[in-house]
Amino acid sequence: MRRGSVSFSAIHQSNDPLVIMRVTLKDIAGKVGVTKTAVSLALRNSPGVSQTMRDTIRRVAAEMGYVTDPILQRLAAYRRAGEAAQFQNVIAWLNHWSEPARLRSYHEFDQYWRGAKLAAKRMGYRLDEFIWPPELPAKQAEQKLCERGALGLLIPPHKPEVDWGDFDWSNFSLMRFGLSVRQIDSNLVTADHQRAIPMAVKKIHDYGYRRIGLVYDAAHDRSMGGNIYGGFLWAQTRLNLEQIVPPHNFDPQHLAAASRRDFNRWLEKHRPDAILTTLPQIPVILSELGCRIPGDVAVAGTSPYDISVDAGIDQCPHAIGQIAAEMLIKQISLNERGEPADPCRILVESRWRDGKSLPSRL
Repeated sequence: MRRGSVSFSAIHQSNDPLVIMRVTLKDIAGKVGVTKTAVSLALRNSPGVSQTMRDTIRRVAAEMGYVTDPILQRLAAYRRAGEAAQFQNVIAWLNHWSEPARLRSYHEFDQYWRGAKLAAKRMGYRLDEFIWPPELPAKQAEQKLCERGALGLLIPPHKPEVDWGDFDWSNFSLMRFGLSVRQIDSNLVTADHQRAIPMAVKKIHDYGYRRIGLVYDAAHDRSMGGNIYGGFLWAQTRLNLEQIVPPHNFDPQHLAAASRRDFNRWLEKHRPDAILTTLPQIPVILSELGCRIPGDVAVAGTSPYDISVDAGIDQCPHAIGQIAAEMLIKQISLNERGEPADPCRILVESRWRDGKSLPSRL
């Protein structure tokens, strides 16, 4: 527990006006009448100290002018990284999917996990997956997380119908991936779709394609802020495309036959020479319709990790995972818990990925 004691400090004046003294954990412990270890745990909001005592210690620390010292924090992180510690701080990956195994079956989301795990380990933390079954009440899930010593929660994408119940988010530092979880107004990290879509359309245009179509799920896009549709229309305007192909909404929730029929009609009417799609089903359906990729129509995906084409937008999910874990650990070190008054959104730049499914025509 010694490591935690070097993470915080403050300064005060000695009798000599030229000498600056630092408030230590020992000073606070003496004031409250507890051990240095208890002070360290309380300042990190550890469940190893009662809530009443945590509140008392934090109040006394504030009265004494106690603030975080970034240099000592870096020293503590260095020591954590260099020791084979028996105890590690824990952050939890919150999995409240009805079928938990499906979450990381998406390669994009699995890259979030891998990036976050790597960053957590580098900073002296352990990333644990916490599976919250739908039948488990929110308060019991909350208690189990506290028992595990979880200081912060990484909240990956979830379905809109997920029920968080009366879970008390104020007990943890929070960081979301993306915009799909709307009920929790925390800080978040996501790809910059508003810039990525125009970047992709311009790349496709530069490769010699002129009838560029977008096939997407409108309902999902609305839940993400409309950046896919908006970015595509902006790209059409910015590139001053003469041959405008209207975006096609493919609804995967409706009857498969009806969705396929509507898509086929759009395909025959507008005859795109290149398609940018958000949906894994589209390359499969094109093949079933007898359309050769890229011979009859070139195809790029907004996530080649989960769409069976090799060209498209690389949203850098591994980097997104790393950044999310780093930002969460920063919040933990500053004792920032729950939904912030002014939540921030960190946007990660995407890259274009070349592939055989959309070769250059030039």
